[in-house]
Formats: sequence, C-alpha cells, structure tokens
Amino acid sequence: MLTERAARLRDLLLFVTLALLPSIAVGVLGLRAMEGEEAAQRREAQSALDFSAERLRLRVEQALAEADVALAAARFGPDLRDAERTLAGIAPPFAAPLLLDRDRALALPAAPPASAARPASTEHCNTLAATFTTTKHPDTRKAARKELLDVCPEVRGAGGRFLYPVVALVNLSESEAPALIAWIESHAASFAPGEREATREEITTATALGDALRARALLALKGSPSTRGRILEALRSEEAATALRGGPDHAGMLRFRAPGAIFVLRALDDGRIAGLVVHGESLAASLDAGFSVTQPGERALFAPTVSSFGDLRGTTLLSPGLAMHIVPADRTALDRRAARSRRVLAAIGGGAVVVSLGLLALLWARMRAARRTSELRVDFVSAVSHELRTPVSSVRMLAELLESGRVEPEEQHEVFEALARESKRLGDTVERMLSLGRMAKGRLAAVRAEADLAAVADEAILAFEERFPDVPAIERAIDAPAPAHVDPGLVRLALDNLLDNARKYAPDGAPYRVVVRRAGEAITVRVEDRGAGISRRDQARIFEPFERLDDKLSRETEGSGLGLSLVRHVMRAHGGTARVESEPGRGAAFMLVFPGGSGAKPGSSGRSPRALEESKS
Repeated sequence: MLTERAARLRDLLLFVTLALLPSIAVGVLGLRAMEGEEAAQRREAQSALDFSAERLRLRVEQALAEADVALAAARFGPDLRDAERTLAGIAPPFAAPLLLDRDRALALPAAPPASAARPASTEHCNTLAATFTTTKHPDTRKAARKELLDVCPEVRGAGGRFLYPVVALVNLSESEAPALIAWIESHAASFAPGEREATREEITTATALGDALRARALLALKGSPSTRGRILEALRSEEAATALRGGPDHAGMLRFRAPGAIFVLRALDDGRIAGLVVHGESLAASLDAGFSVTQPGERALFAPTVSSFGDLRGTTLLSPGLAMHIVPADRTALDRRAARSRRVLAAIGGGAVVVSLGLLALLWARMRAARRTSELRVDFVSAVSHELRTPVSSVRMLAELLESGRVEPEEQHEVFEALARESKRLGDTVERMLSLGRMAKGRLAAVRAEADLAAVADEAILAFEERFPDVPAIERAIDAPAPAHVDPGLVRLALDNLLDNARKYAPDGAPYRVVVRRAGEAITVRVEDRGAGISRRDQARIFEPFERLDDKLSRETEGSGLGLSLVRHVMRAHGGTARVESEPGRGAAFMLVFPGGSGAKPGSSGRSPRALEESKS
C-alpha cells in the first residue's frame, strides 16, 4: 500500500510539474518581453527628451546670437531709463538687462527699494498669528490667514521669523504658490541662517509647489543674498575677471560664461558696459512663462544642477550651475503603464495556471480511469477464465467418464443431468459475455412479450436457490399477477446478477428478500439484503462497467465488475431504471422499475426508444 501510494504521489508531482512548466515558461518569457518593451519605451522617451533639450539649447544659443547682433547695433543715450528700455527691447525672454556704470558699479538691475511700512502694527499681526494658531473654527482660521498674508508680509513674529512664509505654507494652494516664491526671492537676503534652513525644509516638503517653483525657492534660499547679489558674485568670478582683463573685441563686445550666469556685454563709448545676463531667476521665469520648444507631454524646467529631476530627463547645461531639463509632464505615466502591463501579465499567467491545473485534473482523472479500467479488465479476463474453466473441466470430465465406460447404467442418468447442467452453465457464461459485447455497443435489445413479472421473479429465485443450496431460502413478497411487456430472459438475467451480487458482497446479509409491487401502471422489483450496505459516495458509480467497491470484501471476492452494469443496460432496454437505496450498516435494496403501458407491443423487436438511441450511437 505504501509503495502504491508513493507511486501515485510521484505520478501526481510529475503531472503537476509538466502542467505548470509551460505556464511558468510563458510567464517568464512574457515578463522578459514586457521588461524589454519597458526598456524600449524608456529609451524612446529618453531620446525624445534629449532631442527636446538639445533643441531648447539651440534656441537659447540662437536667441543669444540674435541679441548679440542687436546689442552691437543699438544706440544708448546717457539716461539710465533710456538704456534700460533699449536693453529690455533687445533681451530675449530668458535674459535680464545689465548695466555697469563708469566705476563698474551695478546700475541694472537696480537695488531693491526699502520695504514700505505697513499700516498694521506688529502687535496686531502677532494677535492675528495667535488667533490663526489656536483657533479651531475653520472660518475664523481662514479669515486670520487671509489678513495675515494681506496685511503682515513684512512683520516678524515673536520668535523672530517672518510670519508670511510660515502662514502661507499652511494649506498652500497652487494659485498662491507663485506669490510665495516671489516673496521668498525678494526677502531671502534678510533671512537669518536658522530661518533660511527651516524655510528650506518646509519648501522641500510642500506638496502644492511644482518642481520649477521649488527649484527657484531653493536657489533663493541657497545663501546668495538676492538676484543682484548673485550677478555681482558672477561678475567677481575668475571667468568674468579674465574676460574683462582681455577687453572687448573689435565690435566692443564682451562674451563670457561664469558659474550660474551667461553674459553678453558691450563696452559703450562713455565707459559704461551694457548688455544682457542669463541667470537662474530669469531662466526659470522664462520657462515658467512658456519659453520652450517641448513636445506635448513634456515640460521644461530650470535647476542649478543636472540631477534634480530624476533619471528620465533631457538635460542641457548652458554654464556651470545653469541647467535646463526637459521632463515628462506626467512622470508616472510609464510606471502606470508598466504596472498595468504587469497586472495583465499576472492575470494571463494566473489564468494559464488555472487552465493548466484544470487540464491536469482532467488528464489525471482520465489516466486514473484508464488505469483502473485496465486493471479491472485484467481482473475480468481472469474471472471469466475461471468461470469458463470450471464448467469446461466438468464437461470434459463427464464426457471422459462416458467415453471410457466407467459409468454404471443406473448412474448414467445422473451423469447426463450433470452434463446438461454444466453445459447450460457454460452457455449462460458465453451468453453473458455476448451480452457484454452488445451492452458495450449499446445494442442490447429486449425482445418483449406479454409476461408475468411475478412468475419471472419466482423462476429466477428458484434457479438461484437450486444453484446455491447452501444459501438460506429467499424471502418473497410478490404481488401476483404482475403482467408487463418484458423480455423474461433479460429480466431473469438481471435478477440473477442482483441475487449473485448479494451472495458475494453481503454473505452475512441473508436471508435475502425479493419484492414485486405494482404502483399504478409501473412495477417495481426489489432485491434486498441485510449486509454492510453501500456508502452514498459509491452508489453513483457501482453501475459503471468494471467498477467494484474499494473495500476488503470486494478485493477478496472474485468478480468482473460487470453485473450491475448489465442490470442497468437491461433496464434501459426496457425503458426503465435501476437504482439502489442503502446506508452503511443497514443493508442495500436494488430496485428495478418497469414502466407500465410503455414499450413495444408483443411480437415486435421490443427495443425501447432509449435502447434505439444507444444502438444508433
């Protein structure tokens, strides 16, 4: 038993492996293909971003070249405002006017004016801040916030910090973000170091700020005091010093690139230097305003470094600390598409596994059924050989006795009777085998005639008792007469099989009982025993060919597993049914139900419609 169970487990594991291998292989190949498609999409997107970044760089360079030509041909008057207007007309959107006086002092951009005094007092603003911080009423809190932003942008709180950014970053909306960044750019020079660091952390975590606005704020908070201060810092760089020492070219032009800035300057006749400067604020403002040549689904952003916007980006570096990036407008689109593809692949893989397991279960069941059928057929051949060997041996022995003359005249009659009985037994066995062949082809025909089922049942009982005299007498409960259109031979064959099954599989269930009852036009024949019974799980399959119960008694009892299958086909040939009622430990009752008023008329071939359908199939 252990060996058989181990072999069955081995076969099952082999089947599961063979069933799942194709699904696993398809899943792996699909995953590799999807990863390859993902990589191809990323490469395609990266190529498009690089192309857009290069095109943006070329546009910047072209605009600077055009501004260079226009600057060389421009006329400047002595007035500062006139020079500012001239430079503003020449400067491209991403550049700012620049004017150095005769002393090389920065005249443009001008120094920011001193902040105008606000009508609100510090005490009033602190009161508003306290109300905004402590109140839980949403309307009161909202009103205090609005008044703080409108009235107190220049006031510091009790802790020394400006109130404006602290309040603005609470519930910051996208529409308020540009005003906040502009305020930070104009006031960053006045921040204390601790205040600058705290504001930088708050800006980094603010969700309402876009990448461009956040980059501008972080640049303003980096430590350079202001736009003017950053330009002065760039003019003090080594690159600027080298260019200024070298002097202008023959057209009076000075061109150089310093950290964080690009300068296009012209030395005027009166000793001033006028021109254009491209710096972080001007570049970020122009990109925010739409100065780009991006494709749909792309955005142009400014950042001081080349690694500020993730891996998927196209970058062009105009000068150290002055980089432009082209990034996807929706950075999660590729990830969402990949996730969707993975879900689809997972669903397909799961479906393939389910289908494979379903096919595995079907194939396993078919294999088990085929193996079981093969084993039962071997058992059947063995059983039939045994059944044929006994009557053939008897007939041969009796014939040899007669041939040799060793039988006394007064004993010859008994020998002839035994010879006839064994010959009939041999004929019945052969007829059963022929019936099996007709049954397997669905051609078991019932040649019906008017007959009394009560008499047929009584004859079958007498023949069974004569054949097995050691079995206790069978109890009878027969309603006579019970006329019906039946094939008496097939009915006797069915009853003989039922009684023989009771003898084999319920040897302790005697005495057996045969009941013939009329219910309306239908007639029911029951064969009952008081044996071990049949479980509900086995009742549905015992009428199948070669099926035997998997218990100790069935294994120890000779049989082919065809008796009940033959009974069912006999009843189908009559248009009736065969079924069993049983409970473990309470015996079994096999019922043959013959429909009344149906079937062929006497003298016909007697095939029922169901038998005819089986014959055609």
